[in-house]
Amino acid sequence: MGFLQAGIWHGADQDQIGAKGWEPRIEQFKGLVTAGVPENEGDFLAESGRYHLIVCPGCPLSHRTLILHRLKGLEGIVSVSSVRPIMGENGREFGTAEAIAPDPVTGASFLHELYLGTDPAFTGRDATPVLWDRKTGKIVSNTYRDIFSMLNRAFDAFTDTRVDLQPAEQSKAIEDELARLSSGILGVVYRCGFSRSQTDYEAHATTLGETVRRLAADLDDRPFLLGDTITEPDIALFVCLVRYDAIYVPLFRCTRERVEDHPALSRYITRIMQLPGVRETFDLKLTMTHYFASHAHINPTRIVPLPPQLSWWTP
Repeated sequence: MGFLQAGIWHGADQDQIGAKGWEPRIEQFKGLVTAGVPENEGDFLAESGRYHLIVCPGCPLSHRTLILHRLKGLEGIVSVSSVRPIMGENGREFGTAEAIAPDPVTGASFLHELYLGTDPAFTGRDATPVLWDRKTGKIVSNTYRDIFSMLNRAFDAFTDTRVDLQPAEQSKAIEDELARLSSGILGVVYRCGFSRSQTDYEAHATTLGETVRRLAADLDDRPFLLGDTITEPDIALFVCLVRYDAIYVPLFRCTRERVEDHPALSRYITRIMQLPGVRETFDLKLTMTHYFASHAHINPTRIVPLPPQLSWWTP
């Protein structure tokens, strides 16, 4: 996967495995785009056509921002580029399935070039999503929650779509639900896959099984996690569930439960998949390629399995 250290790119494999297994990424760029005049130094004014969202198609955090981008109708307001699904010796690459090629907006061939263009002494991974500023030629943010919040509100003056996935009156419920999802499933699938001991793996796998069963029960009698309206936690859960049976079960050994065995969860996936623009944000085969061909430490052959049959997915 590679990483930058004091501004120097190192192509050696570096996965997010610490002494205790999987560890969350560190997000260093935390600029904010605001709808009004920026109040703090380092913040940015919302303008149509100024900002560029860079995503990795297989990355669930990128997927969250891309879904919101579509639901908010931000096409033409915030442009989007995707890096190639397989992380190579130079990290995340721009181009086509056949070849590396410069991104037409930023001019970069490798995402880490944009990191260095923002901080020449940067240390860390070339993570996605990234919000990039055409005016300064620098990264505004690589903090996915902040990017999600900016897309949710900062550009409302430029679109007639009034979708709000972070309503103020539900802010505490949203934070509580996101915390519950993070400790029960979102981070736990990775802790299963990157476990360093049988004991740790079994503890994480047990937590996952319990969480999947609880979510199936919760969603059996309501359309979304917090009631009748979709909110940010639904997007976080959705991008996890669409990867679960095809990727997390075989690659990360999340074998205690399958989403497909819970009709309430399949209906939930279908419900969100049918929202305007959401289906176009997801390609199961490409997402499987991203995971199976990029994580050589747990899939050394890099063989990508054929997609399983899933009730909610038609290629």
